[in-house]
Amino acid sequence: MRSLILITALLACPAVMAQQNISRVNGAIQTEAGARYGTLETVNGAISVESGVSAGEVETVNGSIRVAENASIVSAETVNGSILIGENVVVKGDLESVSGRVDVGAGSHIGGDIEVVNGIITLTRARIDGDVEGVNGGINLHGSQVGGDIESVNGDILIGRDSVVRGDLIMHKKRGFSFGFGASRKPKVTIEAGATVEGRLRFEREVELSISPEAKVQQVDAVEG
Repeated sequence: MRSLILITALLACPAVMAQQNISRVNGAIQTEAGARYGTLETVNGAISVESGVSAGEVETVNGSIRVAENASIVSAETVNGSILIGENVVVKGDLESVSGRVDVGAGSHIGGDIEVVNGIITLTRARIDGDVEGVNGGINLHGSQVGGDIESVNGDILIGRDSVVRGDLIMHKKRGFSFGFGASRKPKVTIEAGATVEGRLRFEREVELSISPEAKVQQVDAVEG
């Protein structure tokens, strides 16, 4: 009898019944505020994770991902699209985009890395436990904390006021050949007053470097040959 009562209670519990996976090829995915989901994945379509939603991995190929305030997900990944993280969001793992910007709002916590190839990364009063990596696009920190390294190849880097970088700030050497008017452009690296970089500033190529006298920087490495 006790087992029967337990089974009946579980079946009647909305939190248990609502943790379904959603997978499709064509079409957007729209969640319901406050609901619980498993994996959310589509090929051609955007994904909207509404306020207060709890979900697993969120993945699309052609489409953007939007995670509203107070939601919680495992990770977010897209190829052609942006990732927009609202305020007070918890992401246990990584955020990854090939072509699209990544924005992380105030009070949000990213447990893994942020990786973007072609797009701007903007963090506003957020906390990132891992690395922040970009290739062709700027990286902007506004009052945010990064537990790992910040890495770029061609994009500008701004470490804004009250931001803290626990790891290194790295500008990698360009690989292969570059063509066009922007081929010889030097990336700008700006560290504002009140910002802190606890690791090294490692530049493998020439940059335009601006460090406020009121910033805290440990070491600047010379450009490698």
